[in-house]
Parts: sequence; structure tokens; C-alpha cells
Amino acid sequence: MIMNIMSANPVTAYNTYRHAFLTLSLLTIIACCNPVLASTASDKNWRFKVFLDDDAIGYHNFSMINTDVHKEIYSSARFNVKFFFINAYSYEHDNVEQWKGGCLKSINSVTNDNGDKYIISGTQDNGAFTVNKTQSQDSYPGCIKTFAYWDPGFLHERSLLNAQTGEMVEVESSFIGNETITHKGEPVSAKRYRLTGDRLQIDLWYSDDNHWLALESLTENNHIIRYAMP
Repeated sequence: MIMNIMSANPVTAYNTYRHAFLTLSLLTIIACCNPVLASTASDKNWRFKVFLDDDAIGYHNFSMINTDVHKEIYSSARFNVKFFFINAYSYEHDNVEQWKGGCLKSINSVTNDNGDKYIISGTQDNGAFTVNKTQSQDSYPGCIKTFAYWDPGFLHERSLLNAQTGEMVEVESSFIGNETITHKGEPVSAKRYRLTGDRLQIDLWYSDDNHWLALESLTENNHIIRYAMP
């Protein structure tokens, strides 16, 4: 499938996949590598296999650790898109977030988006959340959230922090309906929501008890990035 949508020209192929991952770069779901914290019964893990159309391109995993003080989200993503035997696109993203009372308390992320590097850090203090980027600093008032797909409550927000760039993104969400999807090889009932914004369309599926099950993102070139649990 990948070869069918790419040009034989390597430059054109590269640009095609740069556009294909434009929407993906807005995602904040990043995952975890063995956090050294005591686990509890409420801790959760999500380990997604990632597809571009029908082709597997990598993984995106994350874990939630509940402490006595706050909630910590550790996440890690790795993608490689190949054209024949050449890597046409690669993506690496690692992120750690701390949450308390439904508000983001701190964030630290490192991203390599096919050679474009981002380092973001941020903390909440005195009623504002300050984000430090490579060459600038921004401050946002009040309680803010990232694209926290693990908590469907984030769908009520009208702006979300992009954990890769440190920018706020205007969004809208809507309930699509109830569906049956395949999750871990079994049919399950799910609630489907759609998150939209500028050059952004992401569909999300949650179980009846609000556990995140799957994701699909439509790119500008009408290709689908899909997260599924095998």
C-alpha cells in the first residue's frame, strides 16, 4: 500500500510523507519506559501498534502511574516509514507529564520529527502554565490540558497544548455514535468521538467505562494513521 501512494522520485516521496504526518505531529499521546515508582491498582498501560493505511510503521505506548501527590504519564513513540528499502520518514517522541486535579502540572518532552528537533518543558505556577521552548517562552492562564486521549474528559476543552511544539491548538469535539470495533482480537462495544481543528481530524473510541481503545487520524492527503492494540 505504501508503494502505491508514493512517487518513484525520492524527493516527492519524502514530501508526500511529510504531509502525511502533519496531523500526527499534533498528537501528544507519548509513552513509557519502566518508571521507578510504586504502582497501584489504578495504574494503566496502553500499548498501541501504529499503521499508516494498512502498513505497520511502529508503536506508541504510554503508562499512567498514580502517586500520593499526582498522576504521571510516561510515553514513547517510534515510527519508521520505508519506501522500498529507504527510510522515507522517522519520528521519535518521549514525554513525561504530571497531572493533579484534572490540570497539567508539568511537562517535559523531546521530539525528533524526521530531523526537526523539539525540546519542551513547562510548569504550572501562580495560576499560569509557562512553557519553555528552544528559542521562546509562552504563558497560558488557568488550568490547561494536553491531547490527553487517556482521559475522555479532555474532549470538553476548546484548546489543548501540543506536547511537541508547546503551542496551544484550538479544537472542537463531537460524539459520532456507538459502534462495535475489534480490540485485542475481540469485538467490543465502543463510543466514537471526533476531534477537529485546523488541519486536524482525529477519531477516538472509548469503552463503556471510558477506557481508551483506539484512534484514527486523517491526514491532509486522505491517508489514515491508525492506533490499535493487537
